[in-house]
Amino acid sequence: MNIILFWNNVLLECSRRDFTRGYPNSQQPGPIRTSRAMAIVHLAMHDAVAFKNGLPAAAYLNKKGIPHTVSAPPSGSVDEIVAGAAVTTLKAMYPRYAAFIDDNYDGGNNARFNYGEEIANALLAARVNDGSDVMVAPPQAASPVYGQHRADPFAPGQPRLGLAWGNVTRFSGATHKPLAPYPGHGTPDLLADAAFKTDYDEVVAYGAEDRRSRSADQERIGVYWAYDGVMNLGVPPRLYNQIARKVVEGRSLSVARTAELFAQLNVAMADAGIDAWHYKYIYDLWRPVVGIRAEKSPHGDPFWSPLGAPQTNVVGRSTFTPPFPAYPSGHATFGAALFQSLRLALDTGAGPMTLAEVLAEDGAGNPANANETFTFVSDELDGIATDSNGSVRQRVPVTYTNFARPVWENSVSRIYLGVHWRFDGIPRNAAENIGGVPLGLAIGEEVHAFFNNGTSLGGSV
Repeated sequence: MNIILFWNNVLLECSRRDFTRGYPNSQQPGPIRTSRAMAIVHLAMHDAVAFKNGLPAAAYLNKKGIPHTVSAPPSGSVDEIVAGAAVTTLKAMYPRYAAFIDDNYDGGNNARFNYGEEIANALLAARVNDGSDVMVAPPQAASPVYGQHRADPFAPGQPRLGLAWGNVTRFSGATHKPLAPYPGHGTPDLLADAAFKTDYDEVVAYGAEDRRSRSADQERIGVYWAYDGVMNLGVPPRLYNQIARKVVEGRSLSVARTAELFAQLNVAMADAGIDAWHYKYIYDLWRPVVGIRAEKSPHGDPFWSPLGAPQTNVVGRSTFTPPFPAYPSGHATFGAALFQSLRLALDTGAGPMTLAEVLAEDGAGNPANANETFTFVSDELDGIATDSNGSVRQRVPVTYTNFARPVWENSVSRIYLGVHWRFDGIPRNAAENIGGVPLGLAIGEEVHAFFNNGTSLGGSV
């Protein structure tokens, strides 16, 4: 197996265990900490390959101008050097799984392993004071105002996850990518804004616990993309790495190209988490379960209940919406950053993915692209995962014939669970820089440009 994919698989297993009872978990809680951890592990492997291959100018550490000392690489295989980088960063991110991580390395040349460890330690040192150690789950606001995020009424003790995460040092550019306010922002009556009202009515009808207008396929979309930190599955960055693995199957990528691809997409998702959470607490918008209940008649419904994030592999129905503000959607931002990274790194389309391209999937759709076609089975619907009623869910393979379709589907999936407004993920007009999709697409472009500025480890084509 390609050594990068081998250690990526170990990383995904560490992440799965981190959200599974029976293991000493919660080392990288939530999607934001998970995305940071995954970026660090893959950057260490990327730089291990760069220095070993005699391309120090391609190394992330050098591209960022981070002071460090790396000795001359030893002779022999790159695999043990990558192992040293991977094991060191994995243990730093998931120390309670040290024995499991060690079990995946069968020993070998100490000089090569130690060289990878040296590179990993330089990368870890560069992230020590990046702001990620700030407490990320303070209590909810004591006296929230109209439109402001507050605890899910079904979980009144809910915290505010990631309040300061927007201050974490980004991995690529120094500043957050721009994002416009949501429709109706700053108005005393959100429903007076026509765009907000349209999206409000949509989630009332399509995101309710009692199915109402939601079709079976729309509910499938909601569950398929969920990964809301539940038992045995984890969070979206794990899902998106699984998808990337499926996309590269059969492409016979070299170790260098694989190292660059997975570093690029994981850096893009880490920056997506930082930027999305930055804006979440700037705009601090309530989620549907709060907003729909709080609005006055005739549009409000004090008894409205969302379908909620799936309680996969846990028996007992409970409504749950994530413990952070709605706008923008983290799912939409992560997903758009991923697929933009895949398109640009694998050169599968005529230029970067556009918002107009993604919006076309809400109608006739885009032409099939053989270079972007893949079939994926979500762990949410793999024939093994159980629903909250104890039944085993059906296995549902889904084939996508372009990368724009999963970006759109992933974004709107949150409407069908009743945990997001449509504009949290995507606007209805391609001219609007609203929601996680345009934000994630821009981050994907930025990160690709960063890795391909000057010397590139694996090349973009």
